[in-house]
Amino acid sequence: MNDRSIVITRSFTASRRRVFDAHTQPHLLRRWFGPHGWRLTVCEIDLRPDGEWHYVMHGPDSQEMVLHGRYLEIDPPHRLVITETNVDCHARAEHESIITIELTGSTLLTHTATFPTREIRDAVIESGMARGVGAGFDRLAATLEHIMDWKIEMIPVPVTDVDRAKEFYADKLGFPVDVDHAAGDFRFVQVTPPGSGCSIGFGANVTEMKPGDLKGVQIVVADIEQAHTELVERGVDVSPVWHIEDGKQADGKGGAWNSFVTFDDPDGNRWVLQERP
Repeated sequence: MNDRSIVITRSFTASRRRVFDAHTQPHLLRRWFGPHGWRLTVCEIDLRPDGEWHYVMHGPDSQEMVLHGRYLEIDPPHRLVITETNVDCHARAEHESIITIELTGSTLLTHTATFPTREIRDAVIESGMARGVGAGFDRLAATLEHIMDWKIEMIPVPVTDVDRAKEFYADKLGFPVDVDHAAGDFRFVQVTPPGSGCSIGFGANVTEMKPGDLKGVQIVVADIEQAHTELVERGVDVSPVWHIEDGKQADGKGGAWNSFVTFDDPDGNRWVLQERP
């Protein structure tokens, strides 16, 4: 430690391995990283020496914070060293800081942030950075107490004609077919949107819903206009891009998480695409 550093320590009941993973795995980081009231909406990690990371957080009153850097040392579950630049903090926007995370014993975390100059360190202290990191560690402790993942595996879609539905989802939308199984009066088809961890299932005697009852399930995409163009090119009857304004649907793109298009399958089941920041 020196006069350019801020050191924060915290003890956890979880193992060092779990705490280390919570700093390096996107699905865990999204649960806790940042102060209360903030969400980690973008979490991109290339976990290797000199690999890059990129976070975007959104907070109250539409605030946004962008952090990025590189991995310098990766020694699980003992030590992680990264560079960090906070483009939204005036004192740090043009300077890299070094963040060192050390895990010892059972389990003491030491978080050391080292800045280029003492003046930058003092400005960061004035900004409340330590309180924000401490609040994040409060969220991390709660996350580690409830670490079990709950993942949606499959959404049942009620359809009238299985072959027609398969043609729409697999051939027209381009969703790869994972399963097409028939046994007597039962038939089940499962397709998965590219990049999704959740599948869509339909068939004969698969769900008690009536065809057309499924409305408003959302799929996120990186670029709503590109998605709209692709759907049109595939021959899908898709709505223009729209957003919510004053509680009502309005034409065109909106802000973060507020740009959508909709389309129906042949049975009238409605899907919503949402642009992810």
